[in-house]
Amino acid sequence: MEDSLIKELSRLNKNEKIILVEALWDSIASDPEQIDVPEHHENILEERLQTLDADTSNGKSWDEIKAKYL
Repeated sequence: MEDSLIKELSRLNKNEKIILVEALWDSIASDPEQIDVPEHHENILEERLQTLDADTSNGKSWDEIKAKYL
């Protein structure tokens, strides 16, 4: 089945493939609890949050960012 599915997909034009990818992503994203986050991703996020909490002197406020870029 996998080979025949890949052959069918290869017949799609670029726009059809994009639509398919969007539909697949939407179906995955519709239930985020079913998506497993790798432990190393969680570790990196935790490290970055700790760094942020420990060093409040660096960075800019939302008002500064908004004034500069929006």
